[in-house]
Amino acid sequence: MKIKTILVSTFIFIAVIVLSQPNSGKINYNVRHKWTKKIAAVDYMSKAKREHYEYVWGNSPEYEEKSVLTFTPEAYRYDEIEDQTEYVGYSWRSTEYFIFRDITNNSTYDVMRMFNKLYLIEDSIQYPNWKILNDLKEVAGHICMSASYVDTIKNNKITAWFALDWPVNMGPERFGGLPGVILEVDINNGAMIISADTIIEDANVKVEKPEHKKRIKTLTESEYIKLLIDYMEECKAEERPYFWGLRY
Repeated sequence: MKIKTILVSTFIFIAVIVLSQPNSGKINYNVRHKWTKKIAAVDYMSKAKREHYEYVWGNSPEYEEKSVLTFTPEAYRYDEIEDQTEYVGYSWRSTEYFIFRDITNNSTYDVMRMFNKLYLIEDSIQYPNWKILNDLKEVAGHICMSASYVDTIKNNKITAWFALDWPVNMGPERFGGLPGVILEVDINNGAMIISADTIIEDANVKVEKPEHKKRIKTLTESEYIKLLIDYMEECKAEERPYFWGLRY
C-alpha cells in the first residue's frame, strides 16, 4: 500500500509539472561557435590542410550569437535575432535563415541562404533517427535526457538534450523528433553549441510563416539532401571546409 501511494504521488507530481509548461511563448537560445573545433572535425582534409586552417583560424575567438524559437500548439518558428543586443521583431537578415514548422498540417517552410543563393525547403516534416541515451543534465531549469545521431552527409556527431517534463516535439534549427522540447544541441563535441537561455510564456504570441520578396528556389527535402551531397563532394575534392558555403 505504501509503494502504491508513492507511485501515485510521483505520477501526480510529474503530471502537474507537465501541465504547467507553456503552450505558447518563446525560447531564447545562445549559439556558440568554435572555429578550431570545426576545422578539426573536417576529417576529409589532409593533416597538412587542417593544420593550415587551424593556424589561420586558431587565434579567432569563439563567438556567440542569439536565436529565438517562437511557438504555439499549431506551429513554431526558429529565427536568428537580427539585433544581437535585444530581441526585436522579425525581418530579413544577411544570413536569411528561417525555420518554420506547421504542426497542424505536418509541413515545413524553411528559408535559408546556401552557396550564395536563396532556397525554400517545402515538404512534410521529417526527422533523423535518434538514439535516446541515459545521460541527464539541467538546461534552462529543466531536467533533460540526451539523444544522438550521426549526420552522414556532413559526418557530424549530433547530441541533443530534450526536456523530460515538457513532452512537446520541437527544437532549434532543423532539429526535432524527440519526446520533449530540445533545449540544447552539441555538434561535434563543442564545435557548435545551441543552448536555451530563457523561456518566456506568452499566451498572445503569434507564429507567422516567413515572407520573402527576393528570388528564391523551392526544393523538396530529397532535393535539398541531393544538393548537400553534391556540394560535399565538391568540398572533399578541393579539400576545403564545407561550412564556408553551408550552414554548420
